[in-house]
Amino acid sequence: MFYQITGKKIHTGEALNNHVKSSLDSVVTKYAQRPIDATVIFSKNADQYVCEAMMHLSTGLTAQSKTCLLYTSDAAD
Repeated sequence: MFYQITGKKIHTGEALNNHVKSSLDSVVTKYAQRPIDATVIFSKNADQYVCEAMMHLSTGLTAQSKTCLLYTSDAAD
């Protein structure tokens, strides 16, 4: 399977790339057969981190997912 893992305003290092590949491999093994490619995009907007993933299957189906994580500062003086 071909992987495209990129970041917008965020660095995707080797450890993150390996984690994404192993996570997608386990999902594919369990739920899908013969995936063609997977595209994963990480981005950062202000205090929000976003991960968008899209996987094309040989059956012609496309699976998509988007996750947003919001970080706030709870610093008390």
